[in-house]
Amino acid sequence: MTDVVRGEAPESDEEQDKQEIFAAEVSGEATEEEEDEDIYEKPSRASVTASIYRNNLLQRKLIESNIDIWRSLTAFTRSFVVNASKQLLNTDQMLIKSQVSLQSAHTALQQAQRNTAQLQSRTSAALTSSFLPVIQID
Repeated sequence: MTDVVRGEAPESDEEQDKQEIFAAEVSGEATEEEEDEDIYEKPSRASVTASIYRNNLLQRKLIESNIDIWRSLTAFTRSFVVNASKQLLNTDQMLIKSQVSLQSAHTALQQAQRNTAQLQSRTSAALTSSFLPVIQID
């Protein structure tokens, strides 16, 4: 069987007799009704209209499905971003608290270092001075 390429002239009389084939409506399960068309038969005028109507229904269902998928994806993305933003804000607040605590600890350590240096200088001054006066016996 040869395929018909749109935009080119048909190569045989057989290709001229072919009609456009429309997709059947997909609603869940396949049905075996009398109105199902064989794709190799020439459809009558009524069946072409029915196929176009089914295509419109199929297109509407596809559009509705696409909209539902888009909404679901948008909601998922939005919830993911909102949750990530909340976690980042919580982490940022915890880091700020940690930074304040570290700054307080740093300030306390600097003060302790200054106090230790003063204590050391006073201790060395006390240890190097003489407590007893020099007594000279003549």
